[in-house]
Amino acid sequence: MSRVIGFYRTQVDLLWHWRMGPGALARRVVVSLIAGILAFNITAWLLPGWLTINHFGGALAAVVFLSALNLLVRPLLLALVAGRSVIALVVLTFLFQALAIWLLGPLVDSVTVSSGFVGALVISFVFGGIAGAIGVLFGLNDEDSYYGALVRTLAGRRSDVIHTDQPGLVILQIDGLSHDVLLHSLRAGRIPTMAHWIRSGSHRLGHWQALLPSTTPASQAGILHGNNDGIPNFRWWEKKTGQLLVANHPEDATVIESRISNGEGLLSNGGASISNIFTGDADRAFMVMSTIKVKTRGLGESDAFAWFFVSPYNYVNMIARFAAEVVKEYIQAWRQIRNGIEPRLHRGFPYPFVRAATNVALRSLGTSLITQEMVRGTPVIYMDYTDYDEIAHHSGPERPESLDALDGVDRELKTLLKASETAPRPYRFVVLADHGQSLGATFLQRYGVTLQSVVRSLMGGTASVAAATAEVEGWGPLNTFLGEASQAKGVTASLARAFTRSNRREGAVSMGPQETEVTPAGPAGAAAPVDGTADEGSAKTDLVVVAGGNLSLIYFNASDERMTLEQINELHPGLIEALANHPGVGLLLVRSAANGLLCVGHTGIRYLDQGRAEGEDPLTVYGEYAAEALQRLDSIEHVGDLALVSFYDPETQEIAAFEELIGGHGGLGGAQTRPFLLYPADWDLDLAPLIGAPMVYQQLRRWMEGEMGMTFGKPDPQAEA
Repeated sequence: MSRVIGFYRTQVDLLWHWRMGPGALARRVVVSLIAGILAFNITAWLLPGWLTINHFGGALAAVVFLSALNLLVRPLLLALVAGRSVIALVVLTFLFQALAIWLLGPLVDSVTVSSGFVGALVISFVFGGIAGAIGVLFGLNDEDSYYGALVRTLAGRRSDVIHTDQPGLVILQIDGLSHDVLLHSLRAGRIPTMAHWIRSGSHRLGHWQALLPSTTPASQAGILHGNNDGIPNFRWWEKKTGQLLVANHPEDATVIESRISNGEGLLSNGGASISNIFTGDADRAFMVMSTIKVKTRGLGESDAFAWFFVSPYNYVNMIARFAAEVVKEYIQAWRQIRNGIEPRLHRGFPYPFVRAATNVALRSLGTSLITQEMVRGTPVIYMDYTDYDEIAHHSGPERPESLDALDGVDRELKTLLKASETAPRPYRFVVLADHGQSLGATFLQRYGVTLQSVVRSLMGGTASVAAATAEVEGWGPLNTFLGEASQAKGVTASLARAFTRSNRREGAVSMGPQETEVTPAGPAGAAAPVDGTADEGSAKTDLVVVAGGNLSLIYFNASDERMTLEQINELHPGLIEALANHPGVGLLLVRSAANGLLCVGHTGIRYLDQGRAEGEDPLTVYGEYAAEALQRLDSIEHVGDLALVSFYDPETQEIAAFEELIGGHGGLGGAQTRPFLLYPADWDLDLAPLIGAPMVYQQLRRWMEGEMGMTFGKPDPQAEA
């Protein structure tokens, strides 16, 4: 009973002290009524015979009745259900809305509902979707909605809220966004929130240099933990254990984090990690790959997960927007074909649904989780928005659909800025990327053959090959969400487990293409998928080929140790020279017992350890940091016996990814190694140039310690005693 009374008291307080003033509240009420009347009339027009309005006053009376009923009864539902069961909250809300519509018939003379209770349920669904769409059109944004404000106010009364004048920090990662594309968007009149920051002088726009591999796991490990050693690609082969590690597999992400974490991650001062691969040593982690299997962490039945479904029309809008995004993707893909846009990919099922999940549902849920943490006064929050990266992979990093997704993230930033106004502490914002992307037709599109087939043919065409080149990165966020949802309690988890039953492995969800294909030995060997990681078949293969964008690592299983140039030449004479001369290969990295680290190109060799070149230096087109990037890659444990970077055309700035993605990253060439960094203008970038992700960690830590008074690492109980 006290909980119910508390909800109603909060409701009265919220209306009495509306944060934008009584005038704004009055305007909002009027605009909401107009939007509701329009939506109700459109619903009646769409459903003739089900819903009838006899005159204008009927629509007004119906909207007033529905609003009053929501005002009086909905807080009771929230008090009884929110935080206990998301599914129960959704079901009860639908039933409550249907009941309210059904009651219009006997209680409002000028409105007739002649379709029974089931029809009332349909009417409520249609009315909710239309009302939500009109609300967006009229500027009734979710962050200012009544129930959103109500729940934020309730959360602000929690016992664990941190009230302080010391600023907190929100770090938003826009996955895959290069400095080049951000500037292009700025000049094109897009990203209005970030553009205002830059032009007003409140923030400065900089960039940093991503070394090899230019992938999310390596960059995020460096940014969040200050250490990305031992991560040579998005996935890699460990010879001694005969195991393929994939960074967006939960068990592998857990292993990787245990190797890189020293307890002083960027979020170790009571922070929250959201939609990332690693935790950054945060106290709380939501939709984080490395903690999916930890039942005491994640979404569960958290307040944030419930808050996402609090608005009576939020999930109705979500379903409508999800469907619209799927249709939009099919139209945009068809338009590329019709207009002859090159390069392009086939973008059929299931990609449109994965796109809708990341670009609509997971984006909004992530913003809800950040808002919850700001309401708690969490000192530092880090979230990865992955939707731009996912769309850019398939459409191209500067194509309209990708830039639309970027605008969507910018709108989320505006939402967070408004939400921060009522937080129990002030917040500063940093926005950055983990890498960029470079455009280009894929290796397979250009040459009609995969890299693993080229290598196999150069070995005589009889070698057995395990290839991990399938596009699995985009499935990571969706698998993380489904994995965490299925670990919770109650009906929500049961439904998630039922939905993913055929895609579960050891408690984790693994939807998407098979990770590895194996081509058996023999002249007629045909590739076949391997269920799960490569250790079911790859340990017996002659070589393993793994790809991340236009970087590929090749492992020969003739030795458990990294093989040298001389050993490979003895085993497969002429292989290295022929591979280095393939038109799709820009450079080949190999270590020589006699001459150290070599970078072999079509017409020259760079002796990296000796600082000299013979013939045409193959690194020239890849930029000033190419040598440093390759030396870093060479120093990483479990790097391949050979490392290949695709060709790069400096005029078009295009690459040839070894995966089937026209927007690629992982290697060298173009904007993929130039991610951006947007930070408050009153902070000094004193470590510039920032070369490598660990330096970004160091710079962020300096700001957090010097400008914000934060400390790192967990307190030592023995020291305190």
